[in-house]
Amino acid sequence: ILVINMNNRIILHIDVNNAFLSWTAVDMLKNGSQVDIRKRYAIIGGDETQRRGIVLAKSNPCKQKGVVTAETIRDARRKCPYLEVYKPNFTIYRHYSNLMYHYLLQYTDKIERYSIDECFLDYTSSQKLFGDPIKIAYKIKDDIYKKFGFTVNVGIGKNKLCAKMASDFSKPNKVHTLFPEEIKTKMWPLDVSELFMIGKSTSKKLHE
Repeated sequence: ILVINMNNRIILHIDVNNAFLSWTAVDMLKNGSQVDIRKRYAIIGGDETQRRGIVLAKSNPCKQKGVVTAETIRDARRKCPYLEVYKPNFTIYRHYSNLMYHYLLQYTDKIERYSIDECFLDYTSSQKLFGDPIKIAYKIKDDIYKKFGFTVNVGIGKNKLCAKMASDFSKPNKVHTLFPEEIKTKMWPLDVSELFMIGKSTSKKLHE
């Protein structure tokens, strides 16, 4: 029986930056486009003529103009009149998600696909094979970009909550840690709404 000391547990959270827009951009470039929509005022959005016309993903230039995910495309156009809208394509998203997943399997088979664009890896037992988790996190980040053309954030912690929150600290293309000794300085100063799994309703109650 393999007994693992849970004090040595290491969880990695891999999160694709601007996944839908980034994967669309990579696929367009791969198919001959001369334009990288990640550098333009571009979004992935639904049908503007219907209620599904919301922002699903946005480029950094759009973010700088104040465009936010889940707002209507109409509101986004008010902030950014020269907006380029690209339709979602889940066949493309699944393709690039699977590429990333199969790459990650070389480090551990203990992977939770939390969503199409993010995974949790239990790296605990893999440390003996691959070494320092921070070095591996940087390797994973760099390899994914070199092999597939899109960037990810990697968060490292002793559990999924800390790993997930670490990957959200600052983006894109970053590695962050949130170990127990870092919680006081890195986590406590955050607004309670930034706690993983806290929605608007719960955040309001906790503030009250």
